Amino acid sequence: MGAQTGDKRPHRGLAPIIRKTKLNYPKLTDSEIARRVNCTPENVTGVLRTFLGKNTISDLRDYQENRADVFDSLTQRFLESVTEKKIVKTSAAQLVTMAAILHDKSQVMRGQATQINVTVLMDVVAAIKAKQGQ
Repeated sequence: MGAQTGDKRPHRGLAPIIRKTKLNYPKLTDSEIARRVNCTPENVTGVLRTFLGKNTISDLRDYQENRADVFDSLTQRFLESVTEKKIVKTSAAQLVTMAAILHDKSQVMRGQATQINVTVLMDVVAAIKAKQGQ
């Protein structure tokens, strides 16, 4: 597509190869990767900028190793953020659903059950709504 339209974006078929090469050989420079995959260093730079943003391969690996803990932290923050003001402004179901999804994902990553926990969190939504009605 890019070659037909004159688009300067890297060929989409190379992006997965560039990402995999960088993950497998993090010390390679963009120029070295470009030579290996037969593209320009600018293509490699663009693909990796999109892939990693401002992060490094080390940052990505650290996140991957600690993803369940990151999700747990976000779940806790979401639940702690449920205030009376937010309940009025935002659906409690939305906030609890966000927490439930992240909790579910951390459970899956740990190989633990998920269905029971989602049901319990939805009970929290019902309790919050009941409290609002008082």
